[in-house]
Amino acid sequence: MSRNRRRSTQRAAEIDEQVAELPSPEPLPETNRGRRRSARPAGNAESRPESAEAPHSDRREPPVGALSGQLPHGTDHQPGVIATAAGHYLRQAARDDAPARFGMPAGDVDDAARQVWEIAFGLVVRRRFESETPLVEISRTVATAVHEHAVAGLPILDAEMLVRHALGETVPIGDIDGGILLAVHLLLFASLADELALGDQELDAIIADAEEKAASLVSA
Repeated sequence: MSRNRRRSTQRAAEIDEQVAELPSPEPLPETNRGRRRSARPAGNAESRPESAEAPHSDRREPPVGALSGQLPHGTDHQPGVIATAAGHYLRQAARDDAPARFGMPAGDVDDAARQVWEIAFGLVVRRRFESETPLVEISRTVATAVHEHAVAGLPILDAEMLVRHALGETVPIGDIDGGILLAVHLLLFASLADELALGDQELDAIIADAEEKAASLVSA
């Protein structure tokens, strides 16, 4: 089923109605920003600064211009272990840690990183939706995710197209801007991981699997 987005006026109107019905997100206290922080031990958030809130303190934001999806030289894949800077950044996005919650890395991103994020996005989309999921359910979920990340200004129709593409549907995505692709892959991954209530081990396993699949494509 292929649709031209130029003929999607009616779909856009329907989605606008769905977004209008969504409640405005309420600001959350710094000590408990969203369900994605619920796995952290109680009592720690009040005394720790923002930069120390990540569950794995040894994982730092990659230096500007060095965000890569390639394994460090001499590193082998280990099941369930995130090994690349791109993988760690995606994990930050899924746990709503700054700056990843805005969807756009500060520095350059290599092709390997984009590939890791695209594969991880596809994995979590297919975990959330069956291949024959009704379009209305996909649209509702995407509208909610876009509303949640309103500050990023994601185009709803583009985000929906990318979800449908990840489910194997033939849809026109070739003219979607690269920055939008990146933001959708990061932020919808975060929303779907949140909706699925993925634990730390499940989340790490998905991202590590995406890293391994991306590496195998490069070496093939």
